Amino acid sequence: MRKFVVISFVILVGFTESFGQQHSLYSQYIFNLYAINPAYAGERNSVATALSYRNQWVGFEGAPKTAYFSAHSPILNNNLAVGFWFQNEQMGAREQTSMHGSVSYKLQLEGNKKISFALSGGALNHRYNWNELDFPDGSDPVAFVSEANQWRPVFDFGAMYLSSHGYVGLSILNLNGVELSESVIIDDRLEPSFNLIGGYIFPISNKVDLKPSALIRAQMNGAWQFDANLSARFMNALWITATYRYQFGMVFSGHFYLNDNLHFGYSYDLTTNSLLSQQSGTHELFIGYDFNLYKNKSSTQRTFL
Repeated sequence: MRKFVVISFVILVGFTESFGQQHSLYSQYIFNLYAINPAYAGERNSVATALSYRNQWVGFEGAPKTAYFSAHSPILNNNLAVGFWFQNEQMGAREQTSMHGSVSYKLQLEGNKKISFALSGGALNHRYNWNELDFPDGSDPVAFVSEANQWRPVFDFGAMYLSSHGYVGLSILNLNGVELSESVIIDDRLEPSFNLIGGYIFPISNKVDLKPSALIRAQMNGAWQFDANLSARFMNALWITATYRYQFGMVFSGHFYLNDNLHFGYSYDLTTNSLLSQQSGTHELFIGYDFNLYKNKSSTQRTFL
């Protein structure tokens, strides 16, 4: 009984932070914008790879655990870019695996400005492990009428405007509104999700820069959330970021460039939601490596990560 209640609670509160969990909100997305907008592909002017692991609500039974990998690169004189990402997430008795590929086109403007458009498509595998649940009445109608293992196609769209110091982007995830269950008892689907991002970097001195940025997420069903971030960069290598996440709490993160290729980071989510007072926060690890196969480096590479 307790296991059923705990996992049900995790699923309910999970929508606040992860909006259906296919595109989880990684706290370190500010260091990998490709994770939330496919139009960012190729902006590091290298074969840019990223690997992250998120352990959410530590100490809370059935809480989400998410692993993510991505790679993207420009092609054909930087006018086109391609990318790929893979994600696996476990939350209670549910597990999802997503694989996506993307193509983006860059429209060069005067100065060091550009507009990027991208389409992304792939497959989502949605699985329920019903034997991990203890049903209070011995059974549950949803478990018997819903398929335990399903594959669904998923499509995304992204657009970004970028300059050497600022960016604005809009992405639409789950364009086709994936239906996860064919049951007549429940309406289990991933609603289209809209992400609006923006940021600008302000030089303070030759060793310090400040970068305010924001993310607004909204779904077709009316759910929404926003992040307000303030990042400081020291010596063009160390980033320290504080984030206020609406109706959730605070996030503190650090990111360090060991050299032009290797960078890594860590973030800690401090929950202020009283419903989650029995957990000890969320930890997220990130490591990235850029294979610099091209002669020219993007002006946005170290600015926007």
